Amino acid sequence: MELKPSPAGSNLTQLTSLRFFAAVYVLAFHSVDINGAPHLIANLVKNGYLGVSFFFLLSGFILTHSYVGRMSHWDDVRRFAVARFARIYPVYLLALAVALQLAKGLFDYPLASLATLGLIQAWGAPASLLAFFWNPAGWTLSVEFFFYLMFPLLLPLLSRLTTAALWVGLAAAVSIFAVMCLPGLGPTGYLAFSWMAPMPLPLLRLPEFIAGILCALLFRAGAFNRLHDDVAAIVAGAFTMAALIATSTASTGSFAAIGFVALIMTCAVNDGLVQRALSCRPLVLLGNASYALYILQIPVRKWMPVIFTGEWDWIGRLLYQPLLVIISVAVFILLEEPARKLLRGSIAERASPSVA
Repeated sequence: MELKPSPAGSNLTQLTSLRFFAAVYVLAFHSVDINGAPHLIANLVKNGYLGVSFFFLLSGFILTHSYVGRMSHWDDVRRFAVARFARIYPVYLLALAVALQLAKGLFDYPLASLATLGLIQAWGAPASLLAFFWNPAGWTLSVEFFFYLMFPLLLPLLSRLTTAALWVGLAAAVSIFAVMCLPGLGPTGYLAFSWMAPMPLPLLRLPEFIAGILCALLFRAGAFNRLHDDVAAIVAGAFTMAALIATSTASTGSFAAIGFVALIMTCAVNDGLVQRALSCRPLVLLGNASYALYILQIPVRKWMPVIFTGEWDWIGRLLYQPLLVIISVAVFILLEEPARKLLRGSIAERASPSVA
């Protein structure tokens, strides 16, 4: 199947906005007090960890949409590597710096510190607590870094598949992560089978990333065009929400990840009210700032009781979430975008900033 690079203007801003909702969902899981909340709402919040699966799926989709047809030469791989470094590392380093004064044992465990700086802290088995060292949210970036290394190998290979083979591959990838309960698997996550215990965590989460790649290739082949109306996107969203509310075990959590796949498919091709609503500029800005929101959530939260002490601690709890959103937008505008432009300045050909 011959695929061409993404056309100009095909930036899928509606998917950028979805990132914000996923990041807020994970934030709620980490910070919202659900004591006394109705059962269904409490269950919804408790399943916020599944938002990470959405990020892994969307990462494969967006990278493929941005770089398909641009990964055939070493210069393409070099540009991709620089772009990925520019995308994640400056803000990642900022988050580590913010957590520096509050992190314990950094100098007692130099190898763990170096592994965290090198983004390989989550490359061990799922039971390894090393992945939570320094900034716990960084374990997902470590897994994502592994995906970046695999992407230049996976994309040229999968791009050669026919549409029928892509559908078979997508069904296989979804079946694998559903049966093995991978969407809920983290550094201390649930293991469906004992033989999974010694396997590297990034390798176990790879089927979600591959599913995102296959979705993007099918999208570019026009396989989802019939799902362009609002009804399809609303049904996919309703199924996903129902799965997140009803999920009570790691095995049923896979249904939510299947909903994420359907949501990405339908929103990517939508040309109705859903697309227009998700493409409004404030939401797109928040979606662009979602990475900073995600990686800064724990360092900022650790600082709140330090700044608001004693009888003022309730102010810190009240201001934490809105203040984090404001900080994330500021970091995106003042650090993330300028650093990305600076680091990618030597790249002649670049993917669209809206999707990269």
